[in-house]
Amino acid sequence: MSGPGGTKTVRCLLALITAVSLAGGLAACAYEDGDDPQPTAVGASLRPGRTLPAKDPDILAVEARNYAELDQRLAKVPGSVLLADTGPADGPGVGFSKGATVTTAGPHTVTAACVGIPQAQISLSQYAVGGGEDKVFEVDCSGTQTQVVQFQKGYIGAQLVGRRDPAGAWTGAVAGIRITVG
Repeated sequence: MSGPGGTKTVRCLLALITAVSLAGGLAACAYEDGDDPQPTAVGASLRPGRTLPAKDPDILAVEARNYAELDQRLAKVPGSVLLADTGPADGPGVGFSKGATVTTAGPHTVTAACVGIPQAQISLSQYAVGGGEDKVFEVDCSGTQTQVVQFQKGYIGAQLVGRRDPAGAWTGAVAGIRITVG
């Protein structure tokens, strides 16, 4: 074995035998913990999860009619849609939050509306290079509010601010926003 290539063959063979022996020995190892499982971070919560109560079927019917009227109001706005969202203005699951990326800086038409309550508040945020800007729209629900806003390239976000009285009666009220270009 001391001839040409003999030493390399022996070394490779010894390395292979050692690797197989170690792999077999390590495979036989087992880790055993105590009888009680360790609590996870999710299981360690002291506060129960929030559950949303079901809405009354009559309120759901009113909400469906309100969504239909809201969709009609918002659909009248011409242009290419950059962001559009709607959501309940009261009751369980109140509000919405949605974002989009402005790819072309310039004027955009922001239209907001609500149905079933006197007014709603929708927050609009622009996060662009050099800082951010927030606008709050106090929406009179008797009609549709439209305003032209100058956006820079970057991320924008829209959020329906929910009713301050979460224990108040659910009415099926809804609100929405639509941002268009052109």
